[in-house]
Amino acid sequence: MSAIETVESMSKSERRRMKILQLLMEGSSVQIKDLADMLDVSLMTVHRDLNHLDREGLVRRVRGSVSAEKSLLFESSYNYRGKKQLEEKKALAKAAVGKIEPGNAVVCDDSTTTYHICDYIDAVTPLTVLTNAVPVLETLRSKPDVDLIALGGRYHRGYNAYFGTSCEQAIKSYHVDLAIMSTTTIQGLSLYTQDEQVLRAKKAMMSIARKKILLADATKFHFSALNYVADVTEFDLVLLTGSIPQENIDLLTDVKVKFEIV
Repeated sequence: MSAIETVESMSKSERRRMKILQLLMEGSSVQIKDLADMLDVSLMTVHRDLNHLDREGLVRRVRGSVSAEKSLLFESSYNYRGKKQLEEKKALAKAAVGKIEPGNAVVCDDSTTTYHICDYIDAVTPLTVLTNAVPVLETLRSKPDVDLIALGGRYHRGYNAYFGTSCEQAIKSYHVDLAIMSTTTIQGLSLYTQDEQVLRAKKAMMSIARKKILLADATKFHFSALNYVADVTEFDLVLLTGSIPQENIDLLTDVKVKFEIV
């Protein structure tokens, strides 16, 4: 399913909430009454949508205005992100698992995309997996053919993962065959993320891997984020899915990035 088909399959309220998030990502804050005017809906409808987004930890309302939560400005809560682009994420993860060989040591980040390698990992065990992602740890802990290494640190509820200095030090004490990662956004040839602690963990994972694979669906090309992570040219393979803008495909081709569309 393409990104366009995914949007079309959403309910009217889901599309409206996505539009609200897009509007909030473009600026600091918006008056709620102005938001209603922009969307051409009633104040009651906007308040219902904001109540839903508030429960997801995505927005903050103060004195008649609303803004995206600063720490989640472009990287929404794990539970919210985990429900989006499911088919695309599974396709990317399945393709990534196809690049793993039995006996490899693999590090994977906290993204909701790389989580889905758990769905297909039985095909390439025995395997060593290092991760800071709680959902991956919980899913793989019962698999006897997976040597699971938890990268500790300070727990972040929004990302449902561990970060911080101790996590980064733990990562750097290992060397792995493969890093499987995703990103908040890709702008031009560069990866960006909103949170510095996520940035540091990703860079540490890249530094210990003999080979690096990036997973990205079409939505990764439509937003901005603050902190530069790396260039796509630093990855040995980029796996893409969905309706990737042609200008991005052309750019990857021009700089000879190895990529596959799955």
